[in-house]
Amino acid sequence: MDLWPFFTEPLSRGQTIGRDAYSFWSAGMLAFEGRTSEIYNNEAFSLAIKQLLGPEAGHHSFPYPPPALLGAFAFGWLPYKVTLFILSIAGFFAFLFTINFPDFKKNIVWLTILMPLTWCNIVLGQNGLLTAALFIGGLRLANHRPIIAGILIGCLAYKPTMAILIPMALLFERRWIVIFSATVTLLSLCIITTLMWGTEIWTIYLQHAIPFQRMFLEHGTGIGQTMKLTPFMSAHLLGYDTTSSYLLQLLFTIVTIGTVIIYFLKKKRSGSFNALDITILAIATILIVPYNHFYDLAIITGSLLLLAAENTFTPKNMLLKSRIFVLLYILPILGVLLNALLLPISPVILLIGLLMLYFTGSRAHAWGPNTDVSTKQENSPLRRGGA
Repeated sequence: MDLWPFFTEPLSRGQTIGRDAYSFWSAGMLAFEGRTSEIYNNEAFSLAIKQLLGPEAGHHSFPYPPPALLGAFAFGWLPYKVTLFILSIAGFFAFLFTINFPDFKKNIVWLTILMPLTWCNIVLGQNGLLTAALFIGGLRLANHRPIIAGILIGCLAYKPTMAILIPMALLFERRWIVIFSATVTLLSLCIITTLMWGTEIWTIYLQHAIPFQRMFLEHGTGIGQTMKLTPFMSAHLLGYDTTSSYLLQLLFTIVTIGTVIIYFLKKKRSGSFNALDITILAIATILIVPYNHFYDLAIITGSLLLLAAENTFTPKNMLLKSRIFVLLYILPILGVLLNALLLPISPVILLIGLLMLYFTGSRAHAWGPNTDVSTKQENSPLRRGGA
């Protein structure tokens, strides 16, 4: 792994504060100037970045689907530092509010603020906090504010892989208004994108961006690969060929989806999603998507904080569950280090965590259809502020 130059050589890999926000802003600037043909042409996009940062800037790309350009376009006319500030503040407070509303328990607020992944997203200019806010917020609001919930879920169109399991969960809970609202939001974003930039933007995306992402996943090198905590990348880092890596990814996907389906079939339908439901969906999402990065695990760490806030763990299994809680909480950072050391076991840890939470949920759902998991936890140490 060519990690050392990333930290020691100025801009050797395109390092700049908020690197991915810079790519986002650059795409918006190109769209604002009518140069959309350069956005998904990786060579042209990298050339545009080098013209802005200098010839020493490394490779950049804009991997997001066309609806993401609507957000990028809105910032294309602003200076980069202003854009970075707005995106950082918006992502941070959206995440903080989504996790802690309405109680804002002091210990959970501090765990949210001090979470290592929170600051990794901000320093790297990543959108993991915003993605987590949309993911968790949409599910939390599904029962009481279904239209708003659907809008939030529909806005995940800029990163659709993170919403891949949400439709199935909504179907299990029969949240028809949420499904309708999310569908209308998604279609509206796609239609507006097409009206602004034509069908060509979709063609260019399909012809250039998707093949490049696949090529980078299968044959890329460097620190970017260690940031992927997926079954595919674990096999790849251990030296397995592409076919074997995909087979391992498929195996994890089958087990994961099967677990989620059984969980929701056994769950007494309540029309709402508690913290346990959201955490299971979050872990499952990360496990079945071969192309994601450690900062995307904010959907997991955010859900874990909801578990702590709702006091889902019983005193009997508190010790064991607290250990897996802490391990999953630090896994985004720990996983990158393990990958760099060629010990890519993050998917195994995630799967173990998923199964443990599944069995916790199976026992909890036996209490009855109208009982929230958290109502059985009055004496849990977590209610007294433990993590």
